[in-house]
Amino acid sequence: MKKDSIARTPIIMKHSLWSTKMMMIWMMALFFRCVGALIAAAKTIRYPNAASSIRGRRGPFVFHTPFVSGKQNDIISKPPSSFLLFATVTNTRGGSSSSSSKPINKLDSLMDKAQHHLREKDADQAFATLAEAYGIDPTSTQIAALFESCLRLKVVLAEETFYKWKNATATTTTTTDAAGNAPSEAELTNLFQDRMGLSSLFIDREEYDEAGMQLRKAIEEANYWLSYSLQLSDKSRSRLDLSNTQFAHWQPSIDRAQYLLYRTNAACCHWDTYFEDGHQLSQSVSHNLSPSGHVQRILHPFDALKFPCISLEVASKIAQSYAARALESHGLIIDTKERNCKQYRQRPTVTVNRKDLPKQERKIRIGYISPDFTSRHPLAFLMQHVFRYHDKSQFSVYIYSLSSKVDDGPEVKAIQESSDQFTYLSPSAMSPIELYQRMLQDELDIIVDLCGYAGTSIVAEIMASRCLLQQNDKHYKSVGNEEDRNTPHRLPIHVSYMGFPGSVGSARIWDYSIFDQVVIPPDDEYGIRQHYNEALVYMPQCYFVNSHKTVLGREGDGIMLANEEERIQLRSKYDIHPTAFVYCCHSRPDKIDPLTFRTWMRALSTARSEYFAKHSNESDSNSSGNGAPILWLLRSGKEMEENLRQLVRTEFGERMEDALLFADVSERNEHLRRLGCADVFLDTPAYNAHTLGCDALYMGLPMISLLRDNGDNSSTMASDNQANNSMRVRSTNDTDKLASRVGASLLRAAVLDDLVYPNMREYEDAMVKCAIDTEWFTSLRERLRLSISESPLFDTERWVRNLEASFMQMRTMSCNKANQFTDIIVNDT
Repeated sequence: MKKDSIARTPIIMKHSLWSTKMMMIWMMALFFRCVGALIAAAKTIRYPNAASSIRGRRGPFVFHTPFVSGKQNDIISKPPSSFLLFATVTNTRGGSSSSSSKPINKLDSLMDKAQHHLREKDADQAFATLAEAYGIDPTSTQIAALFESCLRLKVVLAEETFYKWKNATATTTTTTDAAGNAPSEAELTNLFQDRMGLSSLFIDREEYDEAGMQLRKAIEEANYWLSYSLQLSDKSRSRLDLSNTQFAHWQPSIDRAQYLLYRTNAACCHWDTYFEDGHQLSQSVSHNLSPSGHVQRILHPFDALKFPCISLEVASKIAQSYAARALESHGLIIDTKERNCKQYRQRPTVTVNRKDLPKQERKIRIGYISPDFTSRHPLAFLMQHVFRYHDKSQFSVYIYSLSSKVDDGPEVKAIQESSDQFTYLSPSAMSPIELYQRMLQDELDIIVDLCGYAGTSIVAEIMASRCLLQQNDKHYKSVGNEEDRNTPHRLPIHVSYMGFPGSVGSARIWDYSIFDQVVIPPDDEYGIRQHYNEALVYMPQCYFVNSHKTVLGREGDGIMLANEEERIQLRSKYDIHPTAFVYCCHSRPDKIDPLTFRTWMRALSTARSEYFAKHSNESDSNSSGNGAPILWLLRSGKEMEENLRQLVRTEFGERMEDALLFADVSERNEHLRRLGCADVFLDTPAYNAHTLGCDALYMGLPMISLLRDNGDNSSTMASDNQANNSMRVRSTNDTDKLASRVGASLLRAAVLDDLVYPNMREYEDAMVKCAIDTEWFTSLRERLRLSISESPLFDTERWVRNLEASFMQMRTMSCNKANQFTDIIVNDT
């Protein structure tokens, strides 16, 4: 384990506190995940949407895999709560019922012994016995189940001791009197870690309420114990094996648990303490900001972009900290300038016209690198026909796949056929510097990183290898230098694109990021540009590319609905009334926030009232089988659905519960096809639809999105008790993060700018208008139909030509030995 892999361990303690037993707990947590992933893989196809490049997120067409962090296969743990004391302990050994007739071997004997210890509530002996059994058969599902039982028992026994002491402190006159019965730091550490480990298992089973309860208890117990210990004298504190300096070791652990609690509750739309927990998380991150601007890595950069409680400034610093980790992995020292992106705020800008660029004297060699060139990932789906549009007289295309397996899916085949060279590189067989040097053998001019911090840090470490070569190898020239063309000593320009929707946080590792003028206004009117320290390429339309038009076609492909009769038939399959107006959001549930959901419900309530007033004489007006408007969401476990239904019953009445409909995760083509059953797609303001936005628009669904303007004075802060006044409160989220501006960029490129609204009041009113103004809505859908064939959004070839213009400009500036990378604005002329 690397000493910098903070995200890899769910809690950060003194090394001496990590016992062999606790390490075994985390090994078993990983084992549970692997078993769960194998079972899930046998049932369905993993296909996360583009905004969920971080592994393990649930989209409309994905199976659930573990939450992960920035390191490759890093696992972030989380927690449970109501206890079955220990899972039913029986004599089943995972084999056939006749196994009892077989001779009892050593493994059987150990299993029986462990079960005996569990029945006797001897958790330590049970754990030691199971550890020995695990060494014999690490694949046994029964051993895994018994380890869970052991964890449950350990937590229950430790909990009894802790709360007995806690209750005693309430009746004791002095803190010194109770100090003798207080748990030691080691005891509290074990309880904390056991709760974290047990919660991780609940997360993998999508039992989020249980997980959240365990996380909250872990935080509360640690805070209570620390608060109590601070009141003790030095002498009493020594009895707890706690020194003054050791208090600092606890805060990162508690902060990490706070992050996991917020994330876990978001996964199931458990919003009872949403704003309070968000405030605590924001405070936790703030605690970890150093004077130099560095931030401890307690949460993942993707979550920093997604969580409304984290500001753009802090999210950018979190990205910087992950860039610093990539440099530190090579033993490189971080320049203080690298931590202060405001020094990069003022960059010169050059404008290029696509059609005015001269022909190149030689081909530009472009290398694209990603672990996601696989038919299971949306990156391959979105970009499968991008590479074939490169002008092969001007560009040579090299694809480097870090996928662990050879993939023969149609998306990957299309990419292979479009490239001059397709190479599989193995991160398990080669170090980051070796992988980078392998790419240098192809004499690349530009390397495009299509990953960023999306799920694995290996790509960031590969890209950071350039810095190591620059520092340690005098043979390597400056970036892009044209001297010694026939030697391998030139270093390519580095570009970040697509994988990570935000600043990658280092102009030292990446020279450019590719965006557009909607997601990052170049004049910095809103103070956004200053948080991006790399140079930027501004694409003329939407920066987010897709291959929908060439992949899906329009008719006869089995996905596009041919006529209204076919649409009605498909609606019947999903229990949707033939004439009901359907608001749809099939984004991951953790993208939905309570402010947005209450806005949706207010609009839906208004639209349904209009419907019932118009159809007051119909006998079925009070039944769920009528044609009243509905809200169609993606289901993510029973808890998520029940939490939303409970909120609706409480705040909007039982009758409104009939307005909710939930869809299960499906394979990709079915996901696309069923979108045709809906009427309007609702964008999530905090983190917009990316791939899903393209899906919805291409399938003919107008999308309503939010992009706050400077004059919007709507409150961005709220408290949990506002739920009781939700019919009157109108609050909103900030939209300064890039991921919250992509919907507006998609709509602008689709020539549907009027569906981007500056505040939630107009967003809500637009929802109502779609349902009740039939003439206006019919006209809107016709505009979208024409846009699909004519607008820049789905013109992949045109997009590639504009990208090539930026590449040519990059190379021209590098040939001229420019001292600073400038922002590039590409004109589509």
